[in-house]
Amino acid sequence: MIWIVADSAQELKTDRENGFIVADLTINADGIPFQPGFTAEEFYTKMEEKGVVIKSSQVAPAVYMDIFEEILKNPEDEVIYISLAAKLSGTYNSAHLAASGLDADRIHIVDSGTVCFSITLLVEEAFELRKQGKSAKEIAAILEEDAKKVRFIGIVPTLEYLKRGGRISAATAAIGDMVGIKPLLSVMDGVVGIPKKVRGLKKAYNSLPRLASEWGIDLDRPVIFGYTGLDPEPGHILKEAFDKQLDHQFPERIMPASFVLATHTGPNSAGVGFFVK
Repeated sequence: MIWIVADSAQELKTDRENGFIVADLTINADGIPFQPGFTAEEFYTKMEEKGVVIKSSQVAPAVYMDIFEEILKNPEDEVIYISLAAKLSGTYNSAHLAASGLDADRIHIVDSGTVCFSITLLVEEAFELRKQGKSAKEIAAILEEDAKKVRFIGIVPTLEYLKRGGRISAATAAIGDMVGIKPLLSVMDGVVGIPKKVRGLKKAYNSLPRLASEWGIDLDRPVIFGYTGLDPEPGHILKEAFDKQLDHQFPERIMPASFVLATHTGPNSAGVGFFVK
């Protein structure tokens, strides 16, 4: 069997019956890890406490070692691991370290070059390719090519959480929020960018689909919309903006974002993962 492994920067959960395992990044609040199985309510309640800093930390090599060893006990099984962008986290290197001590020929490691919903798109593609009967080597090669075509863009309603995480200065956050600046965030080839800054939330939502169009979004391939927080409304607003601006009826697929993404954006943000042509 070909097992698919990913880290918790994407949105799908472990499903061993279908050959899928998720390695969890640790989420910390002021340096104290959340307990395993914590809920979205617990996470966002803690996040909204004044001054609390929530961060994620990479998956340790020992975690991957345990996962890979378990799978490789069956001599006919192989692993395809799809990682959070190597330029953004050490999880990719952790997996390589783990694989180096095992039967590396049966472990295929793919750098997604992206985050969140875009990784989920690659994971789901791996499921489909496995269903088609592709070999692990063939699947990994296809994923490596499609990792170059996948994109993530999103919007944050406040700069507060980027400030808490040290991504921007307190002065920049204060000035930006004061004048209503909404940065559009992107991840491309493992690099976080701010391709545009606009004033006002409505304009920001309408700018995202236009940016996707400029980049050549492939309307024939899957798209995932999502949101952070407990209210899915930002995800629905973003989907409606895409439907209208691109004159295309996208599938009603809106999902809560991973906690890994939310640590940087805070609640009430919205994002979308898609492929370009």
